[in-house]
Amino acid sequence: MTQRVDAQGGKGGSFWDHGINSGVKKIYVGRDDTCISYLKVEYFSDGTVKSHAHGIQVHKLQEFVVDYPNEYITSVEGTYASAYGTAVVVTSLVFKTSTGRVSPRFGNPGFVLKNNGRRLVGFHGKSGFALDAIGAHFAPDSSSSNWAPPRKLAAQGGPGGGMWDDGVHSGVRKVYIGRDDSCVTKVKFDYVSADSELETREHGRIYQHPQEFLLDYPNEYITSVEGTTGKTPNFKHVVTSLAFTTSTGRTSPTFGATKFVLEDNGRQVVGFHGKSGFVIDSIGAHFALRARPPS
Repeated sequence: MTQRVDAQGGKGGSFWDHGINSGVKKIYVGRDDTCISYLKVEYFSDGTVKSHAHGIQVHKLQEFVVDYPNEYITSVEGTYASAYGTAVVVTSLVFKTSTGRVSPRFGNPGFVLKNNGRRLVGFHGKSGFALDAIGAHFAPDSSSSNWAPPRKLAAQGGPGGGMWDDGVHSGVRKVYIGRDDSCVTKVKFDYVSADSELETREHGRIYQHPQEFLLDYPNEYITSVEGTTGKTPNFKHVVTSLAFTTSTGRTSPTFGATKFVLEDNGRQVVGFHGKSGFVIDSIGAHFALRARPPS
């Protein structure tokens, strides 16, 4: 028995469907400056290897090899956003397997800001009309007996915008995010200072979709920030998405480009489907109840 999971992404492009196969052998992914522009998948099917390709190859392809039948793809994560004017397309893809392996992030580059589980105590970066780059200051957990000075991690993103640095605080109480259809346009942080006063700092310019993430300070603090960067219709290289993870294991929504996950309780991906034209507009998958032996 198989399960078809709906395609995630935009509404453009032409429909395609690889149907049901024994398993995935290899995935090739191509990207342009803004999104996933090409996808090719090799399958084992009826004792042979067959392949399907969609989109247009622009740059050199990247590939991910699956050790089938000992390994199979269990989930696909990615993001989609506006990349060509008003068109919504797939901007990044990550594949995970039954052995715990994770592919590189194909498409918009990803970044992670973290420092051995330490608490985030301040942000810095660059901004103008959008959030061009973001970095962070980390300090040891306040309960730690081993004092160490805060560490400043370099900002991730593009070269544009003006520099800003919120400095070091006792902790973060609330994060506000403004975004448009393709990237993060504004960040605003409520910090708790050393004398327990509330200090607010904001950067960039809000257009629409304001959202917020509230922390249970002082019982909870941010331990890592994950995101993606890339080119958008209006900016050469900016932060396109952000997500925050805390000391309690909570993870915020993904702000900016919309995140999606294709999975079905650890079952095997046996085929992909979606829509494409010049790029990959959307992607979905077929899942099998269990891994099949080679045909």
